This record gives sequence, C-alpha cells and structure tokens, in this order.
Amino acid sequence: MNPTTASRFATPPDPPALRAMDLDTRTRLIESWLCRELGHILDVPPAHRVDPGRSLRGSGVDSLLALCLKRHLELALDIRLKTHHLLRDDTVNEIAALLAQAVAEPARTAAHGRPR
Repeated sequence: MNPTTASRFATPPDPPALRAMDLDTRTRLIESWLCRELGHILDVPPAHRVDPGRSLRGSGVDSLLALCLKRHLELALDIRLKTHHLLRDDTVNEIAALLAQAVAEPARTAAHGRPR
C-alpha cells in the first residue's frame, strides 16, 4: 500500500445501516465496497477492476496485505475477523458474504470479555 492509498479509500458502508438490510443486499453492497478497497490497496489501475470471482491470493493479497486488510475491515465495519479467512483461497464474493454475516451478528467483545 503506497502512502497515498489511505486517502483514496472509499467511505465504508455504515454498520447500523448494513444491519438493517437483508443479507443479499448487505452482501452486494459490501462486495462492491470491498472491490473498490482492494483496488486501492493493490494499486489496480483506474481502467481495471478487481474481479469479485477471483481469490484474494489470486488478486495479489499476501500475508502482510491480509493483516492490513483485516485491520481496515474490522475498523470500517465494526467487526472481528480472523486473519486466516483472508489467507485462504476464498473469492472476494465469499469474503463479502462472510463480512455480511459478521456485520449482522451482535456487538463483539474483545479478548478478556471487555467491550471494544
């Protein structure tokens, strides 16, 4: 991720608004947003797009980028996410579905039972 990437991130979907949506709508919105975010993180040229049917690894997400992406997704969507979900061969579509489920779940608590 280059130094200007952080300023190019799209505004993330609002977690309370996402929770009010049905699962399919929530998944599609997160998928679209995730593709834009990955485009910024991976420095995909503006004339190209991230393929939602391609795996994260196949798109160029390595272990370091997965850690950065994990933190970004957790903060933007107010969720907890295990890094291994981003290191498998899951497609962007599959990750979006996972995130849509995570957003719908009740508020999380951090380690030791303290609220985040």
